[in-house]
Amino acid sequence: MTYQYFLLGDTVPVRVAFNAKGQRMGAEVPNCDKGTLVQDATYLSRLEHSFEVEEITPEQFRERAEAMLGRSENVALN
Repeated sequence: MTYQYFLLGDTVPVRVAFNAKGQRMGAEVPNCDKGTLVQDATYLSRLEHSFEVEEITPEQFRERAEAMLGRSENVALN
């Protein structure tokens, strides 16, 4: 698996997983209620149809996810 990282609507960090053929396999976003990253495939469609999508670095994803989850420990990036 390889990953790309996006910021949706200037607020939601999204990690997208790709298989060896380059196909999108899933998306993960921070879930404040659960306090962790969760898989949510609806974000694949949101990324495709939104005008407010910015590609970000893995470090920016981690920083944004940690800020949303309210903790300073590392969010796993792989």
